Amino acid sequence: MSWLLEEVGRARAYVEVPEVVGKQRARSSGRGRFYTPRKTRDFEGRVREAWLEQVGDEWGEFTGPVTVSVAATRELARSNPRWWAGRQDTMRPDGDNDLKAVLDALNGVAYADDAQVTLGTVEKMPRTPHGSGSRVSIRCTYYNETFEKE
Repeated sequence: MSWLLEEVGRARAYVEVPEVVGKQRARSSGRGRFYTPRKTRDFEGRVREAWLEQVGDEWGEFTGPVTVSVAATRELARSNPRWWAGRQDTMRPDGDNDLKAVLDALNGVAYADDAQVTLGTVEKMPRTPHGSGSRVSIRCTYYNETFEKE
């Protein structure tokens, strides 16, 4: 007896963003109300819109296992020397925060719930020159899980 995974589909989207933003902590208004910071909300909205434009909502109600791969490319700040272009991106936000922001943005659009994500990877690409723009590449792979009696 064993469980078998069968790949049933793949989807990919590219998102041009003014800034790659990792998931930020919820903030308190001071009156007991919590809210998501504007930068995170805007970033998640752009990711969601780009996914819907490029892929649509065909996978939005998918309930099987999903793997998600994110590649984030950030441009250098204007204040950084030009010769820094091509350096590895070791700056904040952390890669896990980048991944969490994308997973939350795709809830109900690329899958029913981010609890279905069995493997999530993030790659922070080398920095690009100022003015070249920042972007995020997202790949999702969908699986059906079946139980096989022997």
